[in-house]
Amino acid sequence: MEWIAKAFKAISRENSYESLAAALLEAALEYSGAAQGAVLLSEGDELLAKLDASLPREKTKILASCPPRTELRVPAEFAENVLVRQETIVTYGSCTESAAIDPAGCPRGRDTALLYIPLVRRERTIGLLYLQAERKQNAFTQACISVMSMLASQAALSFESLQLFGALRETNMWMIRGQKIGRMGSYRWNTRTLLSRASRECYRIFDIDVDLNPVPFEVFRNRVHPDDLPALEQALAEVINTKAPFSHEYRVVHKDGTILNVVAAGQFDRGPSGDLELEGIITDVTERKAAERALADAQADLAQTARLASLGELAGSIVHEVKQPVTGIIASAAACLRWLAREPAELDEARKSTARIIELASRTNKVVSGLRSLVRDGQLQLDDLQINGVVEDVLLLLKRELERAGVRVKTDFDKSIPNIQGDRVQLQQVVLNLVRNAIDAMIDVTGRDRILTVSSKFVNGQATVTIADTGMGIDPSSKGRLFDALYTTKAEGLGLGLSICQKIIVAHSGRLWAEENTRYGTIFTFSIPLFESTEISGIV
Repeated sequence: MEWIAKAFKAISRENSYESLAAALLEAALEYSGAAQGAVLLSEGDELLAKLDASLPREKTKILASCPPRTELRVPAEFAENVLVRQETIVTYGSCTESAAIDPAGCPRGRDTALLYIPLVRRERTIGLLYLQAERKQNAFTQACISVMSMLASQAALSFESLQLFGALRETNMWMIRGQKIGRMGSYRWNTRTLLSRASRECYRIFDIDVDLNPVPFEVFRNRVHPDDLPALEQALAEVINTKAPFSHEYRVVHKDGTILNVVAAGQFDRGPSGDLELEGIITDVTERKAAERALADAQADLAQTARLASLGELAGSIVHEVKQPVTGIIASAAACLRWLAREPAELDEARKSTARIIELASRTNKVVSGLRSLVRDGQLQLDDLQINGVVEDVLLLLKRELERAGVRVKTDFDKSIPNIQGDRVQLQQVVLNLVRNAIDAMIDVTGRDRILTVSSKFVNGQATVTIADTGMGIDPSSKGRLFDALYTTKAEGLGLGLSICQKIIVAHSGRLWAEENTRYGTIFTFSIPLFESTEISGIV
């Protein structure tokens, strides 16, 4: 029994088909005293997957043989019994007439004993153990055959284990490659012990030594960006309390200072010990976030360029149309003064110059009126739209600009607001102007948080949007002129933004107004009725 246990151990520790077959053959030859033998496996190193348990001879491969050979001829009358019926066969015959591996090396007339043992696993024939000895040795006794059958069974089990291990290793490699390509790692966190087990990609994302297993929560905690840690710990506490699915975005800081954006998601399950565990995935979204920021920056730059281009065209039109009559007014006024300064004064010529001034001033008024009409007469493109969506789109567009200005955004949207009739682009322009004004109002704020609060509600058939900042507030002397055209408190301003915003809201039969915030800053609010039956004029 000691020898059998040693042979089993030698067979079980091999990690390839060839070495396993060699160990089986070596043990079989040693125990039986046979001079020759071979181990075959079906379909070239792979276990049979077919249910008919056949072993196609044209697909067999000798994995080990003594002496070395590349072919074994199994007589047809034996193949059926051994390979299909899975019977162990002992037969005797002339060396030259048998299925010997090396009949040329067998003296003429010498009788041989041949042993065929199928390798069977899960009712399938996966291979064959063949032994050949001189008959007079009485090699294949019943006891010997029993031992050989045990060795064959152990080898069949080991062959299957190798196949399963190979499949598992291949699957694991696919998972590792897939996680690396997708920048996504899997984890399992024990909420009692605070220890985590994770895939290799998680170790890369968090810049943790792969030899550290399991990972203490403190190591993971030290990798989280300090500004993001309180919100993450609060989110974990809430989901542990509610057992709800977990999803949170935060930043990870590597030892060299590299910062990654990650999204963690998971759900709760009971581990083998019965502890509550959070199982999920962590995705490195740094590149995606960078692309989103680049896109937002490009969109913001494009919107700013379009806005400046529109204002530039308007300013250019004003300058071009007004410059000539204003120049004439100046010239006529100067001429009038000269006529009056003469001795005696040329009153007739002075009257003519004054009349010219009146004419040119009237022309200037017509130019300004024409430009105002041009701005006023554009038509709105009305659609059913959700006002919350309009505001959210603008906040997304300005996300990068808000981040650069250090402004924190708080939102409180009334989800029950029905759709309104409005021009999406022009309403977005209103929100864009109001949010940008809020950013400008907070740019010089120090010593307190820069907070932009955006909310919506539905009251008395009106969809109302409020945009509040914590900026410097409105100068009381300017409050009554905020919405006047060409009035501005900014050194570089044109005084058109709030005026145009008001015209857009009025064109929607709504109202726009401003008031002081509770402690700091200003609140701008506009309201739009749910339905408007009268025809609505537009504004460019």
